[in-house]
Amino acid sequence: MAYNPPAFKNEITLQLSRNESCCPIEDLPGELAGQADLVSRYPDHRAVQQSIGDWVGVDGDRIVVTAGGDDAIDRIMRTSISAERPNVVCHAPSFEMFSVYARNYNGTLVETVWQSGDFPVDEFCSGINDSTAVVVIVSPNNPTGGTIATADMLKIARAASRHNVRLLVDNAYVEFADEDPTTELATIENVSIVRTFSKAWGLAGLRIGYLIASDAAYAAQIRDTSGPFPVTCLSLETARRGLERSLPAMQQNIHRIKQLRTVLAAVVADCGLSSVPSGGNFLLISFDDATIDADTAWEQLGAAGIGVRKFPTAPLLKNRLRVTVPTNVTDYLQLAIALCRATDSDTDIAKTALLSAGSAIADVPEVAVESDQMDRKSDSNRTTKETKIDIELDLDGTGKTEISTGIGFMDHMLTALAFHSGMDLKLICEGDLHIDDHHTAEDCALALGTAIDAALGPRKGIKRFGYAYAPLDEALARTVIDLSGRPWPEIHLDLRREMVGTWASENITHFFQSLAMTLKCSLHVDVIRGDNDHHKAEAAFKSLAKALGQALTRTAGEVPSTKGVL
Repeated sequence: MAYNPPAFKNEITLQLSRNESCCPIEDLPGELAGQADLVSRYPDHRAVQQSIGDWVGVDGDRIVVTAGGDDAIDRIMRTSISAERPNVVCHAPSFEMFSVYARNYNGTLVETVWQSGDFPVDEFCSGINDSTAVVVIVSPNNPTGGTIATADMLKIARAASRHNVRLLVDNAYVEFADEDPTTELATIENVSIVRTFSKAWGLAGLRIGYLIASDAAYAAQIRDTSGPFPVTCLSLETARRGLERSLPAMQQNIHRIKQLRTVLAAVVADCGLSSVPSGGNFLLISFDDATIDADTAWEQLGAAGIGVRKFPTAPLLKNRLRVTVPTNVTDYLQLAIALCRATDSDTDIAKTALLSAGSAIADVPEVAVESDQMDRKSDSNRTTKETKIDIELDLDGTGKTEISTGIGFMDHMLTALAFHSGMDLKLICEGDLHIDDHHTAEDCALALGTAIDAALGPRKGIKRFGYAYAPLDEALARTVIDLSGRPWPEIHLDLRREMVGTWASENITHFFQSLAMTLKCSLHVDVIRGDNDHHKAEAAFKSLAKALGQALTRTAGEVPSTKGVL
C-alpha cells in the first residue's frame, strides 16, 4: 500500500497530522519572489551541498541533496536490496515509507518491536546477518517520538559492520531532540544519516532533504542513482539562504516548540491520557486508559477543525493518535481546549498548564520587524465546532465598531472596549447559544486576543504598560496591563448576580481570563467598589479599554524590555 493517511470528514483549520513546522525564514514570500530568475535555469546543488557540509561539520562532497529525506531512503533501498541480501532490519512502529520502499525492491522487513522505553538494542542486533541488505533506525522515531541513545547506535553500527552492512540513521526530527548524535555518527565508516529541511526548517513544500554519506565515494554512488536535477533551484537557494541567514530564528522556533511540547504533554496527562516521551515535534497519545477511544477523539477533534493522525492499519498503534505540537500559543490553546472537551475534562487545564510555563515560552526572542513600517491591523476567521468568528481589527483606528455575538451585553461591552481604546473592531460570532454562552464568550476572547497579538507583531515601539481607573456611577474599576508576552490573568470583578442581561457573570470573568491568554499579557482587573453588577462589569471593561489603549501607544523606542525582546 502506498503512503495514504486517513482522509478527514470535516474542514480542517488547524492541521496537526503532518508534523509540519513554521518556517523561520523572515519574509519567505519575498525571498521566493527574489528568486524568480532561477526558474529558467537548471539546478546546481553544489553551493547548498557545501553549506550543509559546513553546518553539520563534514566535507561538502559527502552531502547528497535529495527531494526530501524520503528520496534518500528510496535511493539507499534501491541500491542495497538484492536477491542475495533481501532483508531490511528495522524496528516497528516506524516511518511507514520503509515498508513501501522495501516492497518496491522485493525486500523483506525484519522488525523488532519498540513502542516505548529504552531501545531493545541486543534483540535488534540479533536480526543482522549475512542476508541483511541495510540496517535502518529512526531517532527520534516517527510516530512514537522515542529516541535511541548514541551508544546504542554505535553498538548497532558495529554489529552491522561485522556483516559488511551499512547503517542508515533517519534523523529527520533530530533538531527537536535533546541529543544530536550527528558529529559522532559522521565519523563511522558504515553509517549514513538522513536529515531534512521539512521539519525544523518548515520547508516541507519545497521537498529538500539530504544524506550525510559515510564517505565521498558512497555519496557519489547515491547521487548518481537519481535523474540529473532532483531538487529545484528555488528549493536549493531557499535552503542555502536559510542556513546563511536564519539559523538563530530556526533555533528560536525549536525552543518554543519544545516548551509547548512539555505543556501539551502535561495537558494530555491531566486529561487522563498518556504519551510517549518525545524527541520530535509531535506526541503519540494513548487512549488505552481513557473514557474515550482514539477513533472517537479523532472524529471530535476533526469536527472542531483540528486534524491529527490516526493509524487504522497499524496494529502496534491501535487506539493512538499522533499530534503535531503547535508552533504558537494560539494554536496550542485551540488544540488543548478541544482535547479537554473531547475527554470531558475541565478546559481550565489547558490554560493552567500554559500559565505554569508561560515565561519560558514567551522569553523566546522573535525575529525583529520594524514597528514603524507596520500597519497594526489583522483579520482572521476562527471556526470550531461551537463557534464561527470573523474579526477585522485596526489598533490605530478611531473606535468604529461592528459587533454581533448574539449576547447583547457582550456586544455592549466589546463596543465600549473598542471605542475607549481607540481601535476599529469588527467581530461577528455565530455560537452555540442554544447550549449556553460559555463557548461564545471564551472563543470571542481567544480570537480577539489573537487578533491584537497578530496586529502588534514583535511588540517593538510600544509603551507596553498601561493602567487606568474607570467609574460608572457608584462602581469603580482599575486595570493594570503589561504586554509582556507572558500570559497571566488576575480578574476580580465581585459580580454577585448569576446573569447580567443574557451573559453569565462567571463567563464575564472568563472572558478577561481568556483574553489574557492569547493576548499574552499580564492582566489585573479589579472592581474596587460598587453595588450594581452591570455598572461593575462596564467599569471593568472601560478601565481595560483605557489601560490597553495606553499600553498600545506607539513610541520611538526599541523593544520596551531590558531583555531586548518581549
